[in-house]
Amino acid sequence: MCGPVLPIIATGLAVAGQGISTISAMHQAQYQRDAALRQAALERSAAQDARDETIRAVQDQYRQMAAEEGRQRVAAAAGGVGVDFGTAADAVDSTRLTGAARISDIAAQGARAVRQADAGAAFAMGRASAASAQGQTALLSGLVNMGQSVLSGARQYGAMRARIG
Repeated sequence: MCGPVLPIIATGLAVAGQGISTISAMHQAQYQRDAALRQAALERSAAQDARDETIRAVQDQYRQMAAEEGRQRVAAAAGGVGVDFGTAADAVDSTRLTGAARISDIAAQGARAVRQADAGAAFAMGRASAASAQGQTALLSGLVNMGQSVLSGARQYGAMRARIG
């Protein structure tokens, strides 16, 4: 009577081991998914910070340009010169051109930072998706393996039962 019980115990242990392994793989995949989602959120936040910093830097540059142009106008007026033509006009134009170039550089640098953060967020979302699929695959694979163990155990039990009579 003890003989037919061994395949049942062995099958139970095999199914339990595969179940534990499956649950562990699913938890690991869930952890990887959660970590990737957190990373994506941080990257999106970094992109927003880069946008905000770019806007602030551009506004600062416009303020600096306006202040410099104001100083140039005051200096020209103090000397009795207008800034509509001549050297004084050239100085104001130079300030505007230099400031516009600086604004262009700030905007380009900000755009690069935003693109980099957006790419990091997209990559993290891809990792989250892959981890989710990995968890689903672990579940299905574990169910199939447990089913195979049960069938194998049933065959062994049937064969042993047939020999015993």
